[in-house]
Amino acid sequence: MMKKRYLAGVACLAISFTILLAACGSSGSDSSASAQPPADSENATTETPSDSSNEDAVFTSGTWLSDGGQYYFFDEGGTTGRTASLEDGTGVGFTYSMSGTEAIFSMGAADNASSCTVSRDGDTVILAWADGTTEHLTYVSEQGSDTFQFYSNQELADLALNFYQENNQDSQNLASAAQTNEDGSVSIQVYENLGDHNSTAAWYTVDRMTATGTDGAGNAVDLAG
Repeated sequence: MMKKRYLAGVACLAISFTILLAACGSSGSDSSASAQPPADSENATTETPSDSSNEDAVFTSGTWLSDGGQYYFFDEGGTTGRTASLEDGTGVGFTYSMSGTEAIFSMGAADNASSCTVSRDGDTVILAWADGTTEHLTYVSEQGSDTFQFYSNQELADLALNFYQENNQDSQNLASAAQTNEDGSVSIQVYENLGDHNSTAAWYTVDRMTATGTDGAGNAVDLAG
Protein backbone atom coordinates (compact mmCIF):
# COMPACT_ATOMS: atom_id res chain seq x y z
CA MET A 1 0.00 0.00 0.00
CA MET A 2 2.79 2.41 0.91
CA LYS A 3 4.59 1.50 -2.26
CA LYS A 4 1.55 2.42 -4.37
CA ARG A 5 1.21 5.76 -2.59
CA TYR A 6 4.91 6.40 -3.17
CA LEU A 7 4.64 5.66 -6.89
CA ALA A 8 1.53 7.86 -7.21
CA GLY A 9 3.36 10.74 -5.54
CA VAL A 10 6.32 10.39 -7.89
CA ALA A 11 3.98 10.39 -10.91
CA CYS A 12 2.21 13.56 -9.71
CA LEU A 13 5.56 15.24 -9.17
CA ALA A 14 6.69 14.35 -12.69
CA ILE A 15 3.46 15.69 -14.21
CA SER A 16 3.78 18.97 -12.26
CA PHE A 17 7.38 19.38 -13.39
CA THR A 18 6.37 18.80 -17.05
CA ILE A 19 3.60 21.43 -16.81
CA LEU A 20 6.07 23.91 -15.29
CA LEU A 21 8.57 23.38 -18.11
CA ALA A 22 5.84 23.92 -20.73
CA ALA A 23 4.77 27.17 -19.09
CA CYS A 24 8.35 28.44 -19.05
CA GLY A 25 8.80 27.54 -22.70
CA SER A 26 5.61 29.41 -23.64
CA SER A 27 6.72 32.48 -21.67
CA GLY A 28 10.07 32.50 -23.50
CA SER A 29 8.36 32.49 -26.91
CA ASP A 30 6.14 35.44 -25.97
CA SER A 31 9.17 37.43 -24.82
CA SER A 32 10.94 36.81 -28.10
CA ALA A 33 7.90 37.92 -30.10
CA SER A 34 7.38 41.07 -28.04
CA ALA A 35 10.99 42.09 -28.68
CA GLN A 36 10.41 42.21 -32.45
CA PRO A 37 8.46 45.52 -32.82
CA PRO A 38 11.17 47.67 -31.16
CA ALA A 39 13.65 46.26 -33.67
CA ASP A 40 11.39 47.46 -36.53
CA SER A 41 11.01 50.86 -34.89
CA GLU A 42 14.75 51.16 -34.48
CA ASN A 43 15.30 50.38 -38.14
CA ALA A 44 12.76 53.06 -39.12
CA THR A 45 14.69 55.76 -37.28
CA THR A 46 17.75 55.15 -39.44
CA GLU A 47 15.97 56.86 -42.38
CA THR A 48 17.09 60.47 -42.50
CA PRO A 49 14.99 63.41 -43.78
CA SER A 50 17.80 64.38 -46.11
CA ASP A 51 16.24 62.37 -48.94
CA SER A 52 13.17 64.61 -49.12
CA SER A 53 15.28 67.71 -48.47
CA ASN A 54 17.53 66.84 -51.41
CA GLU A 55 14.53 66.44 -53.67
CA ASP A 56 13.08 69.78 -52.57
CA ALA A 57 16.38 71.53 -53.23
CA VAL A 58 16.56 70.50 -56.90
CA PHE A 59 16.11 73.36 -59.38
CA THR A 60 13.31 72.70 -61.87
CA SER A 61 14.57 73.33 -65.39
CA GLY A 62 13.23 76.54 -66.91
CA THR A 63 13.19 80.21 -65.95
CA TRP A 64 13.44 81.59 -62.40
CA LEU A 65 13.11 85.27 -61.47
CA SER A 66 15.43 86.54 -58.75
CA ASP A 67 14.65 89.40 -56.41
CA GLY A 68 18.26 90.36 -57.05
CA GLY A 69 17.25 91.77 -60.45
CA GLN A 70 17.97 88.94 -62.87
CA TYR A 71 16.62 85.78 -64.42
CA TYR A 72 18.19 82.38 -63.82
CA PHE A 73 17.77 79.89 -66.67
CA PHE A 74 18.37 76.33 -65.45
CA ASP A 75 19.03 73.72 -68.13
CA GLU A 76 17.81 70.16 -68.04
CA GLY A 77 20.37 67.82 -66.51
CA GLY A 78 20.92 69.85 -63.35
CA THR A 79 24.44 71.20 -63.93
CA THR A 80 24.33 74.28 -66.21
CA GLY A 81 22.44 77.49 -66.92
CA ARG A 82 22.85 81.21 -67.43
CA THR A 83 21.65 84.53 -66.04
CA ALA A 84 20.11 87.61 -67.66
CA SER A 85 19.89 91.03 -66.03
CA LEU A 86 16.51 92.77 -65.88
CA GLU A 87 18.34 96.05 -66.36
CA ASP A 88 20.01 95.44 -69.71
CA GLY A 89 19.59 91.73 -70.54
CA THR A 90 23.25 90.85 -70.14
CA GLY A 91 24.32 87.80 -68.15
CA VAL A 92 26.79 84.96 -67.76
CA GLY A 93 26.74 81.22 -68.11
CA PHE A 94 27.16 79.15 -64.99
CA THR A 95 27.68 75.62 -63.77
CA TYR A 96 26.52 74.30 -60.44
CA SER A 97 26.62 71.21 -58.30
CA MET A 98 24.61 70.16 -55.28
CA SER A 99 25.24 67.98 -52.26
CA GLY A 100 22.15 67.74 -50.09
CA THR A 101 21.03 71.31 -49.52
CA GLU A 102 24.44 72.82 -50.29
CA ALA A 103 25.18 74.22 -53.77
CA ILE A 104 28.28 75.59 -55.44
CA PHE A 105 27.83 77.97 -58.39
CA SER A 106 30.63 78.86 -60.78
CA MET A 107 29.48 82.07 -62.45
CA GLY A 108 31.15 82.78 -65.77
CA ALA A 109 34.34 80.89 -64.95
CA ALA A 110 35.33 77.83 -62.96
CA ASP A 111 37.50 79.89 -60.61
CA ASN A 112 34.61 82.23 -59.75
CA ALA A 113 32.80 79.87 -57.40
CA SER A 114 30.33 80.77 -54.66
CA SER A 115 28.60 78.44 -52.23
CA CYS A 116 25.11 78.72 -50.77
CA THR A 117 22.53 76.81 -48.79
CA VAL A 118 19.39 76.02 -50.77
CA SER A 119 15.87 75.65 -49.44
CA ARG A 120 12.68 75.33 -51.44
CA ASP A 121 9.03 76.11 -50.70
CA GLY A 122 6.83 75.26 -53.67
CA ASP A 123 7.81 77.50 -56.59
CA THR A 124 10.20 79.60 -54.51
CA VAL A 125 13.85 78.82 -53.80
CA ILE A 126 15.92 80.66 -51.22
CA LEU A 127 19.68 80.93 -51.73
CA ALA A 128 21.56 81.79 -48.54
CA TRP A 129 24.99 82.75 -49.90
CA ALA A 130 28.19 82.29 -47.94
CA ASP A 131 28.77 86.08 -47.85
CA GLY A 132 25.58 86.52 -45.80
CA THR A 133 23.27 87.74 -48.57
CA THR A 134 19.98 86.01 -49.36
CA GLU A 135 18.39 85.68 -52.77
CA HIS A 136 14.82 84.56 -53.54
CA LEU A 137 14.11 82.83 -56.86
CA THR A 138 10.54 82.33 -58.14
CA TYR A 139 9.73 79.84 -60.88
CA VAL A 140 8.04 81.66 -63.77
CA SER A 141 8.24 79.44 -66.86
CA GLU A 142 9.20 76.01 -68.10
CA GLN A 143 10.78 77.71 -71.11
CA GLY A 144 14.56 77.88 -71.17
CA SER A 145 16.95 80.62 -72.22
CA ASP A 146 16.50 79.81 -75.93
CA THR A 147 12.74 80.39 -75.92
CA PHE A 148 11.90 82.65 -72.97
CA GLN A 149 11.38 86.23 -74.17
CA PHE A 150 11.37 89.43 -72.12
CA TYR A 151 12.20 93.11 -72.44
CA SER A 152 14.95 94.53 -70.29
CA ASN A 153 14.52 97.89 -68.57
CA GLN A 154 16.80 99.51 -71.13
CA GLU A 155 14.83 98.06 -74.03
CA LEU A 156 11.54 99.24 -72.54
CA ALA A 157 12.97 102.72 -71.96
CA ASP A 158 14.04 102.91 -75.62
CA LEU A 159 10.64 101.62 -76.80
CA ALA A 160 8.82 104.19 -74.65
CA LEU A 161 10.91 107.06 -75.99
CA ASN A 162 10.30 105.99 -79.60
CA PHE A 163 6.59 105.52 -78.90
CA TYR A 164 6.27 109.01 -77.45
CA GLN A 165 8.24 110.66 -80.26
CA GLU A 166 6.12 108.92 -82.91
CA ASN A 167 2.92 110.18 -81.32
CA ASN A 168 3.91 113.69 -80.24
CA GLN A 169 5.43 116.76 -81.87
CA ASP A 170 8.16 118.82 -80.25
CA SER A 171 9.68 115.73 -78.64
CA GLN A 172 13.32 116.56 -79.14
CA ASN A 173 15.95 116.49 -76.39
CA LEU A 174 14.05 113.88 -74.46
CA ALA A 175 15.40 110.93 -72.55
CA SER A 176 13.83 107.95 -70.80
CA ALA A 177 14.47 105.70 -67.83
CA ALA A 178 12.78 102.57 -66.49
CA GLN A 179 12.48 100.93 -63.09
CA THR A 180 11.04 97.61 -61.91
CA ASN A 181 8.06 97.78 -59.56
CA GLU A 182 7.40 95.43 -56.66
CA ASP A 183 4.61 93.67 -58.58
CA GLY A 184 6.96 92.90 -61.46
CA SER A 185 5.67 95.57 -63.82
CA VAL A 186 7.95 98.26 -65.21
CA SER A 187 7.43 102.03 -65.05
CA ILE A 188 9.08 104.24 -67.65
CA GLN A 189 9.51 107.98 -67.49
CA VAL A 190 10.00 110.00 -70.66
CA TYR A 191 11.45 113.35 -69.67
CA GLU A 192 13.52 116.38 -70.58
CA ASN A 193 16.58 117.13 -68.50
CA LEU A 194 16.49 120.83 -67.57
CA GLY A 195 19.66 120.75 -65.55
CA ASP A 196 18.35 121.25 -62.05
CA HIS A 197 15.33 118.97 -62.54
CA ASN A 198 13.58 116.70 -65.01
CA SER A 199 10.41 117.77 -66.80
CA THR A 200 8.22 114.69 -67.30
CA ALA A 201 6.65 114.27 -70.72
CA ALA A 202 4.97 110.89 -70.10
CA TRP A 203 4.75 107.91 -67.78
CA TYR A 204 4.11 104.36 -68.91
CA THR A 205 3.59 101.22 -66.85
CA VAL A 206 3.90 98.01 -68.83
CA ASP A 207 4.35 94.27 -68.63
CA ARG A 208 7.93 93.12 -69.13
CA MET A 209 6.92 90.19 -71.33
CA THR A 210 4.66 92.06 -73.76
CA ALA A 211 5.59 95.76 -73.47
CA THR A 212 1.87 96.51 -73.18
CA GLY A 213 0.22 98.47 -70.41
CA THR A 214 -1.09 101.96 -69.74
CA ASP A 215 0.08 105.56 -69.88
CA GLY A 216 -0.23 108.07 -67.05
CA ALA A 217 -3.87 108.73 -67.95
CA GLY A 218 -4.80 105.06 -67.91
CA ASN A 219 -4.97 104.69 -71.69
CA ALA A 220 -3.83 101.37 -73.17
CA VAL A 221 -0.45 101.40 -74.90
CA ASP A 222 1.63 98.87 -76.80
CA LEU A 223 5.19 100.14 -76.85
CA ALA A 224 6.37 97.41 -79.20
CA GLY A 225 3.38 97.64 -81.56
